[in-house]
Amino acid sequence: MVDSIEEFVASIEVDGREMARVPQWLLPEDAKEGDVLRVTHERSKGRSSLRVEIDAEATQTARAASARQVTQQGTRKDPGGNITL
Repeated sequence: MVDSIEEFVASIEVDGREMARVPQWLLPEDAKEGDVLRVTHERSKGRSSLRVEIDAEATQTARAASARQVTQQGTRKDPGGNITL
């Protein structure tokens, strides 16, 4: 998922485990923060081909899950008091 785009560099969350920084020109021209990307790689002798596409369905699912999480956090009441570590 595209986490952020700043100064022509995109920070991409890879499989929910790590962040990768890539030049913005590698992304589809309409890619924006929050988009889920589908990347395919084909490799053969003398050639390597990388295809990056926006996965519209996965993006919609991820945005809906994020909205639910924000809503759930907004309904919790903080009882106050001391912090226990």
